Amino acid sequence: MLQPLMALLAVASLGTAGGTATPPRCTVDSEAGQITVLRDEDCAELTRLREERNSLRQRLSELQREPGESATGGSGEEGVSEPPPPPPTGAVEASPPEVPSAVTEELRALRREVAELRQSLSEAEARRTAPVEAPKAGQPAREEKSEREQALELLRNTDMLTVQNASPAERQVLGEVNVANRTQTGEVGFILEPQVRVGTPWNVEFGAGAQLQNLAGEQAGTTGAVSAYALGQLVDEKGALPKLALWGQVTSPQGDEGVSAEARVLATKTFGQTRLHGNVGYSARQDTADDYLLGLAADHPIGDRLLLQGDAYYVNPLGEGEASVNASVGTGVRVGRAFVVTGAVGVNATSDDVAPRLLFGVLGRI
Repeated sequence: MLQPLMALLAVASLGTAGGTATPPRCTVDSEAGQITVLRDEDCAELTRLREERNSLRQRLSELQREPGESATGGSGEEGVSEPPPPPPTGAVEASPPEVPSAVTEELRALRREVAELRQSLSEAEARRTAPVEAPKAGQPAREEKSEREQALELLRNTDMLTVQNASPAERQVLGEVNVANRTQTGEVGFILEPQVRVGTPWNVEFGAGAQLQNLAGEQAGTTGAVSAYALGQLVDEKGALPKLALWGQVTSPQGDEGVSAEARVLATKTFGQTRLHGNVGYSARQDTADDYLLGLAADHPIGDRLLLQGDAYYVNPLGEGEASVNASVGTGVRVGRAFVVTGAVGVNATSDDVAPRLLFGVLGRI
């Protein structure tokens, strides 16, 4: 009687034990099927990596869906797919024993994927938050000039003629030497004028130079003077308004003449490739009569190596001095990338005489 009762209790206890088995916490897919992860530390790392992977995928997908980002990302690759569904939470019956190599491979793959997602997310956030440096108020963004524009700028920066343009040199240092057989007012002799010009980023040009002259009939022989000038742009060319600038120069005593100073208002107007220039100036001298100057000039490039130019100006001394009209035509030829050779022929006319004037010069970037 007792033996059947004990057998029945044993069978019941076995059934109860089988029904309360705890389902596995982690599984790994392998060729042999789904494998249960037995080690607690491996299971914890798998859970953490899977949660971080899903979070990174979600954040990266949100960044790619924001305005300005394509759904496929910046490289044209497909967007991050939605995370796979979590493994079933139910009990897995008859799970094969844990295979260490499969768990290790799963951990290694998860670590690599999470590291790549972190890098992709960091790059996406950097692109999204990269500051765009805007130009300061009142300062338009500076555009780089093309090679042709730089060549034309060098050609047009020659200072051989008397009538000047209203464009200061920009961000460069120029050296120039001019030679003439007459002064600007027509006095015969040998005139040598070297100078250095410095262009700044603020539409202001500074320069300093010297003038050595040996005038015919002068007893003093060769005399010299040094000078310094500044050229500042006031208004840029816009519509019908020409470019306007102020130019001022101070010259030391030379021969019988004392200190002199000259100021001019310069204007430049562009018509296609041709530029027209106008000058109005006044010269104050210490030991001789002051005078004023009115002048016009034009220049036109042919390609980016040749510049045709000419000017005409009227100088009228105050008092008993004789007025003169002067005109010149010439050309500038660019040699290489940094030099321009110039030459001009002109006339100086007064009420009594008309005399030729020759000018030659070399301009180069320093």
